[in-house]
Amino acid sequence: MIRQLVRWSVLPLLPLLVPLVACGNQMDTVAVEDRIKADIERQGRRLSLREVRCPAGVTRQAGAFFRCVGELEPEGTFTINVTQQDNQGTVTWEVPNSKVMLNLAKVEERLQQGLSEALGQPSLVDCGEAIYRANQPGDQFECRVVGGLTDGTDRIHAIWVKVDATGNLDWQELRDSRSMATERPQARPSSTSPSRAAASDLPASDGMTTPRSSKANPSSAPSPPGGTQY
Repeated sequence: MIRQLVRWSVLPLLPLLVPLVACGNQMDTVAVEDRIKADIERQGRRLSLREVRCPAGVTRQAGAFFRCVGELEPEGTFTINVTQQDNQGTVTWEVPNSKVMLNLAKVEERLQQGLSEALGQPSLVDCGEAIYRANQPGDQFECRVVGGLTDGTDRIHAIWVKVDATGNLDWQELRDSRSMATERPQARPSSTSPSRAAASDLPASDGMTTPRSSKANPSSAPSPPGGTQY
């Protein structure tokens, strides 16, 4: 049985404090490029970025921000928003969800919200250890509902997520029947259409988002590395 949940959009964020200082009062944006590329590849699922490009000549200024561009082949380019935290070159960066890149931390958060609103009970969803995943049409993956959830005689043990031909996300609950009429759990057939995150719901690739410090599932979230001097 599949319960239709709310439509959602995702605005992911994974800040990382990195002191990056060049000569004079300018940022070392080459070091920013190298660090962001390495961290996305390390925290991603089978990701190999062609490059990360940041503007040159960025002046150090607390609260100021600039945008870099990452590139995956053959998926294309995606935006990386960088914010300066002080005048010493410390920055945070985030990757908004787009038709090129998915942030699984925000996917987990929105699935948890949808389940909690629909069932009236707290939920914890785990989409795996990776934080980033290429948004590829036809791709599909399972997110585990930690500990399971109950809805009447059903037990919801996972969420199935699929990327359609246009890069939108369809997702549905995976349930087992716990009816007393049966001795063992049985999968129940679909009775409604899966939920979808439509293209119009996704943020613009260059939109700024609210800072976020960790994955929705704290037990699987990798701790951000400390500041690094360049």
